[in-house]
Amino acid sequence: MIKRFSLSLLLSLILQACGGSGDSDISPSTPVQEPNEQLSVSPKRVEDGLQLFYPDTFQTNQAASLAVIASNDTIKTVKWQQISGPELQFLAPTSQVISFDISQAANYSFELTVTLTSSAQIQKTIHFSAVQNNTEQATVRLDHVAVEQAKVSLRADKTGTANTADITSITWRQVAGPRVIDFTPEQYYLFFKAPEVSQDTVLEFSATLNFSDGSVATDNSYVLIKNTSINDDGYFPNYADRIVTSEVQPYISDGKYADVLVDCIYNNQLSSTCSFATLPLLGSETLSPTVDDVLSRLVVSHAWMGDRFKQFLQQSSTADDMLKLLRATTAIVIAYDVRPSFYWSATGAIYLDAANFWLTPQERDTLNDQADYRSSFGEALQFMIPWRYVKNNQYYIRNGDYPAASRLTKPFSALEANASWLMYHELGHANDFFPPTSWDQVSANTNPLSYSSNHAASSSRFSQIYPLNSEDLKQLADVSFSGNTATPNQLALEAQDVVALFTPDFAPDYYCYSTIREDFATLFGHFMMAYRLGVSADVAIISTVENEELVVSWGQRDRNNAPQIQQRVKAVVETIFPELDVANIQSTLPAPVTMRSGDDWFSNINLSSNSNASNLQAKPLSPLPLAVEDYWQHYPNSPAIP
Repeated sequence: MIKRFSLSLLLSLILQACGGSGDSDISPSTPVQEPNEQLSVSPKRVEDGLQLFYPDTFQTNQAASLAVIASNDTIKTVKWQQISGPELQFLAPTSQVISFDISQAANYSFELTVTLTSSAQIQKTIHFSAVQNNTEQATVRLDHVAVEQAKVSLRADKTGTANTADITSITWRQVAGPRVIDFTPEQYYLFFKAPEVSQDTVLEFSATLNFSDGSVATDNSYVLIKNTSINDDGYFPNYADRIVTSEVQPYISDGKYADVLVDCIYNNQLSSTCSFATLPLLGSETLSPTVDDVLSRLVVSHAWMGDRFKQFLQQSSTADDMLKLLRATTAIVIAYDVRPSFYWSATGAIYLDAANFWLTPQERDTLNDQADYRSSFGEALQFMIPWRYVKNNQYYIRNGDYPAASRLTKPFSALEANASWLMYHELGHANDFFPPTSWDQVSANTNPLSYSSNHAASSSRFSQIYPLNSEDLKQLADVSFSGNTATPNQLALEAQDVVALFTPDFAPDYYCYSTIREDFATLFGHFMMAYRLGVSADVAIISTVENEELVVSWGQRDRNNAPQIQQRVKAVVETIFPELDVANIQSTLPAPVTMRSGDDWFSNINLSSNSNASNLQAKPLSPLPLAVEDYWQHYPNSPAIP
């Protein structure tokens, strides 16, 4: 029998080998029957029309939470403020649920201020005492608010000062609340879809951890489901197949566009595009935007995301590029539920996965761990084409150095690495639809959707002048990136067959074959990473049959600067960044280097000499993030986006 590895298995192998959390070392989680709807979570206090939820006991070295809902009204605003006790860090002070780790046994107090839609304002004080507990414990992160029908994730892990025993198994259970949909335990994680509710409702879950020393620990977690108005025909629910969080807000509360940002860009009602008179392109307003100009167009689900984005724009060596490239956008969204990142010509905004911006473990806790929906695409094929960014013969993006369980803080350089390539790629899309020549041409009376529908994107003409030739690779890309079913002929292709298709053609990356938009943005992103940051891009073709070691059939570094591809790169970059002397820059960039066929993917990180992979961290073998054009392939009834 032929042994073939799926993409998801390969991802697991790579993460484990390179400092990941070791999820595959524990037994599979045991699903437990969820409760009936009649079993509801009991509040600890019911006063003045508010219901307050919190644990029976508070212990050190364990996450805890406080939650509030209104009994007979709707909550308009919330503010939590700690007023006594050692400082606790919580990153959602305006949410109906806050969560925090307790490191010291002490007495604590919080003041809660709630404003109802009736304009009534209620204040409550919550006192609790935390007791010392150094035994092995379970903790579930992160208690939070989710919108009905939205995808939700929770993560369990061990905590405490005596946590030397290994976790052998985890059992997840829904304790109370309306039964969730698609209750899916996956080792450390629980994934589910929130139920529909008629009023704000608290759900309770538990994770029971079994340890190698025979001990057992359990922790419970709250998820508050918001009763939210959802337009089933709206852009996000219908065309992008997602229910988005209602927790977003303008980063600058009194910014120039604060009153229109959320309504125009990110909500579950959005079904038409705001005009440029309401929310213009940044480049139509100024050709020399400042950081403050950009931040006035930023929408976030948590304030820390705006803080980190601001830090990136102020400190990154790419900052000047980013300010210029952002002129092609109307707004920026960074939210915990954006996955994968994308650009949307219907709104003129870029939507960024906040996983690229966290530095502290508390910031990471607020993220949604739902997997990229494409993770299983193409797993039946006999080959894979991974990519990575490399600098000085080492991985440039080193996410595996910071596994969630280790509670590590990343340096700014790690944020810069994650954010730079993502921003160059997504802003490549934005400048494809709205290049510099368009910024003073767009009428205030039109909108991004109408304009992009009536004006061809730059990539349309580019693809006619500089086409990719391999129809076979384009069809294979439909399998790998759009989820098409592979044909018998495609299933029969081996890695060497794909090498023969890929190497004579003019793409630096497999993802270029997914759409002409992705070809355009990928060429731009690879060039800018090499030019501005000295970072090289690797691509390889690897068999997934009888190849546990991930031996490379063929691979190349800096293919973007190959002679047969340079003219394509030059045309793209000159369209987006006409002020750059692209030909001169290309003459200074490194020439392509071929990988050692027969060596594994990890050993090929060092192309100057033989090396082992002991100090290497693998970037997950996943494609670049999608632009919205990719979503349109899945949802044919979407608006007419070219």
